[in-house]
Amino acid sequence: MKDILILLILINSAMTCIAQDIDFKKRHTFAKSYIGFDFNFFPNLQNSNFINEQNQIQNLQRNNFFSPSINIGGTHFWGHADFFVSLATSPLKTQRDEIENSIGFRAITGMRIFPIALKDNALRPYLSYKFAPIRLNQSNIIDEKYRKTQVKSIIGGGVAYQTAKIYAYAGYEFIPNNDATIHISRTQTTSSSYPNGFLSFGINYLFESTYGSYTPTKFILDSLLHSKNTLGLFFGIGPSASFPIQSSNYITELYPFLDDKSMPNTFPEITLGYHFSRYDFIVSANFRPIRQERNAFSFYQDIRRKSYGLEAYKFLFDYHGFAPFVGAGFLIENIKLTETDNGINITNRRYSLTTPSIIFGWDIRPSRRADIWLLRTNLRYLPTLEIENNNKNLSLQHLEFNFIQWVVYPQRIKKYKALQ
Repeated sequence: MKDILILLILINSAMTCIAQDIDFKKRHTFAKSYIGFDFNFFPNLQNSNFINEQNQIQNLQRNNFFSPSINIGGTHFWGHADFFVSLATSPLKTQRDEIENSIGFRAITGMRIFPIALKDNALRPYLSYKFAPIRLNQSNIIDEKYRKTQVKSIIGGGVAYQTAKIYAYAGYEFIPNNDATIHISRTQTTSSSYPNGFLSFGINYLFESTYGSYTPTKFILDSLLHSKNTLGLFFGIGPSASFPIQSSNYITELYPFLDDKSMPNTFPEITLGYHFSRYDFIVSANFRPIRQERNAFSFYQDIRRKSYGLEAYKFLFDYHGFAPFVGAGFLIENIKLTETDNGINITNRRYSLTTPSIIFGWDIRPSRRADIWLLRTNLRYLPTLEIENNNKNLSLQHLEFNFIQWVVYPQRIKKYKALQ
């Protein structure tokens, strides 16, 4: 969780340092969206270890690898910051290793800060901060899998170049505290490591989705929404990642060879709500299907959640189109826990419970309140959610990160067309 808090502090610092007197009618220059590709190269990996056919611990030399990703993001604060998520695909080894192993990234989330604002046809230096769950995968000689996940801070810097349609960057990223202890059997551990750094290159296509936000029709609609709680129905959908916050004594005491901080698979968040525009206050319901799996040395655990939420949150202010909010609510959780050991089913339990949630995030608003669609980011923390099995607790106290949610207001679309 501290990695995400660092990111939020940096966002706040960027707002403070980059504040400037921008004409109201030029709010649409606040941000530009992009989509593209990111390529990371990991050289000089440190060695790991494994148990060989003689039941001895043997050194494992790990070869370099590439990690391609799909970028979704946007430059903000008039070219001074870039917020993004990179959805990593499967890593690609430069050579085959003696036994199967890999280092995989999930959703890489972060920001780049430009002391000198991005400008078309100009080179600009940047500093970057990212956080990412990094999964270390390693098999043994009979092809039993082991994995270990940790969320890591990543610090770097480089240069970027922008044209009217292309945004490219290249830099070096450093991963502090990369040592790791891994299991090479259910009972034996050894020293290994995550990468200590990598080269990063990205190329992206820029598109302007906010141009024309200040037509006369938008001014009329904005005035209406400022004076009345009307036209507030909205629908939202977007991809989410979930980061385990607490360790589980069920794992650490009974099955320490399992990946305690294993992340759930990426999942959709579907939202339906009402925006009380005069008070800038929202009440919403959401649904999230979440699946978390652990698998090591022929032991398999599967946790499936159907989570239904009802939440309310209040926008705090609007800083040139950056509108943060905070709120709370409760979730109804339907959970199924199944486990197998060497193919034999040992656990099959269902749980139904209610738990509180804390939600915070921000909207990107090209206009003040008259947007017919916008992009929303929200983070949800579940401070008490856990289940019990064999007199031990299995923590589901996660921090969910719904980085880019597309939100559309159908009533506003209809009204906007009528006003035109």
